[in-house]
Amino acid sequence: MSATDSTADQDILTSLVVNIEGAGEDLLKDFTVREVMLAESLLTPGLQTSVKIQSYIHSTPIKNYDVLKGRNIAINISRPILGKYKFKTDLDVSQTIYRLGGRSSTNPNATDNRKMVNRSVEELTLHACDDTLLNDAANLVSKSWKCTTPSAITAEVLASCAGAKRLKIEPSDPARDYVAENKHPFQVVAQQANAALAAGNDPSFVHFMTYEDLGTHHFRSLKSMSEQDPIVELEYNMVGSSYSIPYSIMNYTFPCDFDLLSDILNGVGASGADISSLAIFNPLTGLFSMLGNQAVGCGMGGGVYKIAMSNQGSAQDQFMCPDFVSTYLQKRQARMALLEKDKIALRLTVPWNTIYNVGKVIRIKLYNAEVGTKGFNYGSGDYLITSLIHNIKSGGYSTITMDCVSKTVGQGEV
Repeated sequence: MSATDSTADQDILTSLVVNIEGAGEDLLKDFTVREVMLAESLLTPGLQTSVKIQSYIHSTPIKNYDVLKGRNIAINISRPILGKYKFKTDLDVSQTIYRLGGRSSTNPNATDNRKMVNRSVEELTLHACDDTLLNDAANLVSKSWKCTTPSAITAEVLASCAGAKRLKIEPSDPARDYVAENKHPFQVVAQQANAALAAGNDPSFVHFMTYEDLGTHHFRSLKSMSEQDPIVELEYNMVGSSYSIPYSIMNYTFPCDFDLLSDILNGVGASGADISSLAIFNPLTGLFSMLGNQAVGCGMGGGVYKIAMSNQGSAQDQFMCPDFVSTYLQKRQARMALLEKDKIALRLTVPWNTIYNVGKVIRIKLYNAEVGTKGFNYGSGDYLITSLIHNIKSGGYSTITMDCVSKTVGQGEV
């Protein structure tokens, strides 16, 4: 059975169809879909979806919303005009309903997930997630690996323990010994991301999901993602942007051009140099060694001080895979700090399109009113999408809001 928003009769608008498998005609016959929100983030390994619905209260038989728990919800979003620009016109989502939020059936001004619109109509929000998120919560991993790369461990755990069907795994080093002791699958993958090195010893792997192909798991480095070519060039000018043009920017802000204090606290100086200190303890020898910035400040080390364990350099490491923790630990915190919410360089809203996913690069052109199309303002350049929200509204006007970090320093082009 399905609940449909069929108001979109023009190519520039979006049409929306929501189907809840096995929920029954009596429950769904007066459902009206008001809004669908889809969210992706480089820092979130599972996809979660919300669907806002309005329903008539006084119906017979009386509605039993419990039957929605664990049901599959299928969503199709379509915008025909995208085909004119050679973009894919449809996005399909298939997930499991896991939550119907708190009830407030007497207060029309309530802000939680189920409330009265008037005395006859109530509004409720269904929350759905990818099955791998449910599998992660239900399963534990207890296994050891010998001299195995983080990418290989990740691929095995996601497929066999979380039930992931679509994987995009970037190769990584180093091969290492690893033991998982009653850890959830996504916890195991998070530990692999902490240890994984991309080409050039870059310690910036993250595990995330996108809505591509009904939900795809990614294990990739910020380095490889930032090296991609832009998927689209987006333009903003003072005259205004048209919703009908996929390349337009509807609005934008720059939440944080730079934050030196935050950089220092994460071990990065004003010039971008590493100013952190690392003490390495070898449990096989009982010895400490210091790496990094040891002669700055009032005593031992400067910037960010960390302690790590490694077997590197001990006699026993001939029987084990050496743990090259000193190669990457100092750098990783600084790289991951780029993704913090208060460090977002650019936030923009664009007309809805199927091409956007976190982990992709976009090019921004902010025209300078004084020189027209011959020059661009500060902030123009290439950006990596770190999080996004699809906002599909009843009535057909739908947008995507994206948070991005700059591939460069966000300097203007002239």
